[in-house]
Amino acid sequence: MQPSSREIASLRLQRLLGWLAFPCVSSAAIFYLRVVRGNRVKDMPELRRRFRQVARSERPILICPNHLTMVDSFFVHWALCSPLDYLRHYRLFAWNVPATENFQRGALLKLMSYLGKTVPIDRAGSPAHHSAVLAKLAHLLRQGDLVTIFPEAGRSRSGRVDAEHVRYGVGRLLKDVPDALVVCVYQRGERQESWGFQPARGDRIHVDFELCEPKTSFRGLRASRDLSRQVIDRIKAMEDRYFAEQERNGRGAGI
Repeated sequence: MQPSSREIASLRLQRLLGWLAFPCVSSAAIFYLRVVRGNRVKDMPELRRRFRQVARSERPILICPNHLTMVDSFFVHWALCSPLDYLRHYRLFAWNVPATENFQRGALLKLMSYLGKTVPIDRAGSPAHHSAVLAKLAHLLRQGDLVTIFPEAGRSRSGRVDAEHVRYGVGRLLKDVPDALVVCVYQRGERQESWGFQPARGDRIHVDFELCEPKTSFRGLRASRDLSRQVIDRIKAMEDRYFAEQERNGRGAGI
């Protein structure tokens, strides 16, 4: 399935308007995270240096973070690139896939979501709707834009990576764009014990990423499941290492 010419034109317009509004939108977001909430990202210069190396790849890049809060994608964007880098190379500012029930309520929230490069999805929508969203994302990946999608089916209620409830959309995308490079991201506030709306005020955010190149010998739905499982298992392994390090440092696992 391919997006229509009208849908492609709409995505191009959305990208242009998002770029024009980016200085205002990004400044407001960072002011909220840093000043209002007092959050910081641990080792951010090193994260950005590493990601610059990844971004030089000519392959499609799919970013797959774990999901604990409503603002996870904000911290991923903030951690991986500077606002100036995004403004210069706007394709690096990844498209997101927000749930309509969370980010399509009210005119202001809809506008901010639109300008933030999103392709909304109705999680209760029809298979045709889901296929259309994935077709747009696959098109964007092939055109060189980055895409962020959460492998988990919503925010993890356990406070840990929920490997048993994985979305197959990641696998379907990787089937459609088999040469994509997956950036597996693990993030959480250092004082965060469970899921919620956002990290605690003043909390420092741990962010790390690893590269993953899932392959499968299966076909159809089994291939989608296998590819999605490889991604979520990598993120789960990153989480296990994070908590093991916390215990070694005498901070406890927190959960």
